[in-house]
This record gives sequence, structure tokens and C-alpha cells, in this order.
Amino acid sequence: MRVSLSWLKDLVEVTEPVGVLSERLSMAGFEVESIEDQAESVKGIVVGYVETCKPHPNADKLTVCQVKIGSKETVQIVCGANNIKNNIHVPVATVGTILTKNNLKIKSNVIRGIESHGMICSLAEMGLEENSEGIAILDQQQYKKPLIAGQKIEKVFNLTDSIIDVAITANRPDGMSMVGIAREVSALTGGTLKLPQLVSLDGIEFERFSLMQSDQKEEIDIYTITNIINIKSNGDSPIWLKKRLENYGIKTINTIVDITNFVMLEQGQPLHAFDGDKLEKITNKEVKAESFALRKAIDGEIFEALDNQKYKLRSSSIVITCNNYPIALAGVIGSKDTGVTTQTKNIWLESAIFKSEQVRNTSRSIGLRTESSSRFEKGISERMTLPTAKRAEELVTKLTGGDVKKRYVDWEMKQEILPIILRRSALQKILGPLSINKKSNSDSNQNSKDILKECCDSDNLQPNIGDIKIEQTLESLGCKLTKDVDRWNVLVPPYREKDLIREIDLIEEVARLIGYDNFSSNLPEPLKPGGLSNEQKAERILRDKLTSVGLQEVNCFSLVGPSEEKNNRVEITNPLLAETAFLRNNLWEEHLNIAQRNLKSFQAGCWIFEIGDIYTTEEMKINQIKILSGIITGENVLEHWTSSGKPSYPNYYDARGYLQSVFQALKLDIQDKALADNPILHPGRAAKLI
Repeated sequence: MRVSLSWLKDLVEVTEPVGVLSERLSMAGFEVESIEDQAESVKGIVVGYVETCKPHPNADKLTVCQVKIGSKETVQIVCGANNIKNNIHVPVATVGTILTKNNLKIKSNVIRGIESHGMICSLAEMGLEENSEGIAILDQQQYKKPLIAGQKIEKVFNLTDSIIDVAITANRPDGMSMVGIAREVSALTGGTLKLPQLVSLDGIEFERFSLMQSDQKEEIDIYTITNIINIKSNGDSPIWLKKRLENYGIKTINTIVDITNFVMLEQGQPLHAFDGDKLEKITNKEVKAESFALRKAIDGEIFEALDNQKYKLRSSSIVITCNNYPIALAGVIGSKDTGVTTQTKNIWLESAIFKSEQVRNTSRSIGLRTESSSRFEKGISERMTLPTAKRAEELVTKLTGGDVKKRYVDWEMKQEILPIILRRSALQKILGPLSINKKSNSDSNQNSKDILKECCDSDNLQPNIGDIKIEQTLESLGCKLTKDVDRWNVLVPPYREKDLIREIDLIEEVARLIGYDNFSSNLPEPLKPGGLSNEQKAERILRDKLTSVGLQEVNCFSLVGPSEEKNNRVEITNPLLAETAFLRNNLWEEHLNIAQRNLKSFQAGCWIFEIGDIYTTEEMKINQIKILSGIITGENVLEHWTSSGKPSYPNYYDARGYLQSVFQALKLDIQDKALADNPILHPGRAAKLI
């Protein structure tokens, strides 16, 4: 999740430097992977004013320019762009500047006999666009302030933001939104929240409907579709909206599409807009709310998406249809022929919650992961869907002049969120006492005392967290608390209902926000030394003895592919690959493969063993059994010194002798018996040891 610091400051009070804020987020579980200073990429580039341009005397396609860059004297720059001319403002990379996109350091050069001190840049060379033709003429842009020669280019393009790249774990879907990060910052720093107000569920008017002929209703929690008509303007978005998306790395398309992306980034709820007129044209029918439906994809069905790619679908994918025509892959991407353009006048705005597992399956089956699917995969509360859709509607009507005709919802209200009981005794027992830093550093010691005072209710500094601090911490997350004698009834807000579901989750939040490093160790008294069990001792003896007779230990994957034999392997429900779709039920197959690979690679021999688990099924139960297996083939290259470097191949009795020494270490008396009923061994050349 890319977090724009300027956007974050609009949502929550931030007084700390970006480095300190990033450290606090990382310590609280939101690991900051990088901090990007936008001004760093254009450092050394200034506004230049081209006074004169003359053709290069020794090159037809070059121009010699005299450019003002804020110093007393003008600088001479040789430029090869065909759109260079007199009396324009341009970006100039001064001598010593490093253009990070091309890793190019600007130096004073002599080009065809003419000195050049700098470089006039294009937007692409500055890293502000992917491709651009010619140099950037700043006079053609619209700026609030006048252009001044020598002015830093980051002020012209408003490149004053810092982007914090935060890794969001699977259990924190609220972190996939700017308001979610703002709430977290507020809880950590105590900063005042300034979030946009969403309309409550009770304040939203809607008409109930049912998705037409939907045979996959269990794959959806809530589906809302809003008809917005009479859109008057859907061109370029306002500068503030474009800037929000560009800082995140999303390309702006048009106002409606930009609004759906903006609300998704702000609130964490993906949205999608369909062109209403296109829907009627391609289906040749009137479009109503009941026209929309969900169905399983037809195996091999081709779907052309908004990214201009054609995807071959599997039957595990869920398709959204309008009058039986496929218009989107649920939770992943919309179709190309229903996309919103600048000519769109009517739209159907979709906001829904699809099952996380289903979206993940669809995304993986076509090899496409989008901003939308990444949020659905982590889980979103259906109680936020309608308010978020209303937020998008308000922006659409405000910025495009459209009118909301009607709002439709297919949703069965689930049971209300029940409060979680948090016991004071459980919290104190699990977290243990707060600690005071006993180091000699007086500042650290004083800081620990301050934390202790803040977390305790009384002046006598009892080491356990006080009730007031517990309540303040949980309330900062948006929880509502009702206090009882020795417990609290905690009502979790909708945006945290996916991960705060048990008492231990609330205890973890208290520890996380106060800081794990502020708690004392809570080890049992007295501490007793550990030891190995009899099974562990036997395994250790086996490993030591097997390696001492010349075998090498291997560890093979427990996940394997299908077997040619009809054996009862345990199948994985949701495998990543066909080669890892089952749990192994033997070790010998992979050991034979290892031996084969070694011999094909011209190795003289392969002596290996493994102690590992196999998995079998019996009466609908899965049994996990630990066994020993190995293989001895060819010579032991580690023992060439015993045969003066000559090849030495073991026979049955040699190999049997190695095993005898291993079994003697376990005090086992072994006898050889003929073996004729094992399908993987030669019936006349096999034995079993009893």
C-alpha cells in the first residue's frame, strides 16, 4: 500500500517527521518497506528561460541555446529537440545533476565543437511520464504561480510529497485504505482524525432487488448497483484528484473512472462503473437492476478485459452478466466493451462484496492480480459497501453533474456484530507487567518511567496496565466499550470486524499499540532445562549412524504431483501447482528420482537417506507417519581413500553390514527374510529385515 504523506495529513494530524512515523508504523505491525521522496528524482533540475536559439554550425538537427537559470550569466546548452524555440520556459538539468530514470550524470561537454553546460529535459527524462515527444515547454502548462528562471522544478510540478510503501498483512484488510492507515496513525500518535463523513446505513435510501437467475448467490455477500444519468462532463479530472492517483501510481482515465479508483484507495472498497448506453447496445435489451446476474464461467470461454487482453476462463471463475452477456470478472476486472469513456452519459455504478476465496481463484486462474482483487482477497465488511457507494455517488454528481436515478441492493442483513468479552484477568496474565528500563542511560530510563506513568492509573506505579489505558487504547481503534466489574463488553467497528473476533485479538491490539518492548518477560519460575524425548534420541542416533557409514541425508518436499499408480494420496484442496497437488504417501519414489538425476549427471554413486513424514488415508481420516527410507547405488565417492582411488561397488552383504551397524546402535537384533510381495522390488532379489 503506497501512502501519500500529504494525503495522510489531510485525514489525520501528523506532527512527526516521516522517518519517525515510519518507524512507529513498522513497530506496530505495518512494516514500511521504503520511503520515496518525490523531490529527490528531480533534484538539480530548475526552470530555465530560453533567450535565443541558433542553428548549430556543424550539425543540422542541433540547436545552440542561451538559457537563463537564475544566475547572473546565461548558460549555453546544445539541444536536439525539434520543438525548442525562443522565449519559453523549460526544465534544465544543471551540471552535476543525476537523472535517476536513466542513471545519467549531467556534465559539461563539447558537442560538435560547441560547449554545452547542462541539458534541457523532457517529462520522460525527468521520470514524470513514460514517453514524451520533445522537451517540456512549461508555458503550455497551467500553474498557479508565475514561472521564474532558477526556480526548483519540484515546486513547479508540486513534487513535495513523500510516499511511504507499507506492507499490509493478510489479517489487516483495513490497512488497504488511506482512512485505515489514518486511523492507525491516530491510534499510535493520538493525532486528531479528519476523515470524510460517510452516510450511515440508516440514512441511505435503496430499493431491494434480486440478481437475475443467479446460481452463484453464495459467492456474494452484498451487491449494490446505482443508476446515474444525465452526466454532463466526464473529461479530465480535477488536479487534486489526478494528483492523488498519480502519487499512488494509478494512471488517470476520466473523471468517473478516477472517482472509483479514488474511493477505493480512500475507503478500501473496490467499485466499478459500466456504461449504461453500451450495455443496452450490446445486449439489445433495456437494462434494469434485475438484468445483472452472477454465473460460473464456461470452461474455455474468452473474456476481453479493460486491459485489452483476452483471457481464457475456467469454470471456477465467476462472471458478472447483464442480460446474460458477460461484463466483468467478479472482483477482478471489467470488460472492454462496457468501459466508461469521455462520451459516457449514463452509468451503472457497482459496489459489492465477493467471497475472498472465489476472487483469489479467479485471479489466479487467469494470472491477473489487480488493485480490486488484492482488497477482496483480504476481506471487506459488507457494512461499509453502501456508505462507500454513496460517497462515490456524491463525487460523481458533484464533479460530472450527473443525477442519481435509483439505488438497488441485493443483501440479506446478517446477524448484528456481537460484543466481545474482554476479561481484565486474561489481559493482565497474558501481557504480564510493564517494565522499567534499567540501563544506565538516564534518558531511556526516564522514557520508560513516562510510559509506565501513562499506562498506570495511580501514582504508586503498579506494574500492570490500568483500566483507563486499556479503554483509551481500544477506543482509539473505534471500539465501543461497556465496563463491567471485572471485564468489558467490546463492540468492534465494521472496518475491523474481519480481524477482531476473539478476546485474544483485543489483547494483542493493546500490546501492539502500547509497544511489545514495554512489557517485562513473563517466563515461568523456576526455569527448568529441556531435554530430548526417547523418540528424538532414537532419531538422532539413526542420523548419526547413517551418516557415519557414508550416507547423506536429504529432505524432500511433502507436496508432490499425481502418481501413475492408483494409490490413495491426500489431495490438496487449493493447490498452487499441479506438481504440488498431493501429500506424499511414500519416500522411495523421490529417492529413486534423486538417484536417477545423479547418475544421469555422471555421478559415480548415490547414497542417501531421509527420515520424514508420509500421509495415508483410512476411513476418511488422514494418518501422518514418520518413516526411514534410503537408497544405496554405485560407489561411495567419500571413501575413495580406502581403495586408493579405485572404484568400489558394494554388494548386498556390504550394504547389509552398514545397516547392521546402525541397528546395533539401537540395540536391535535383525534377521533377514525373503520378500516376494513388494511390487517395487524384484521378487527374487529382495529381502526384509525383522
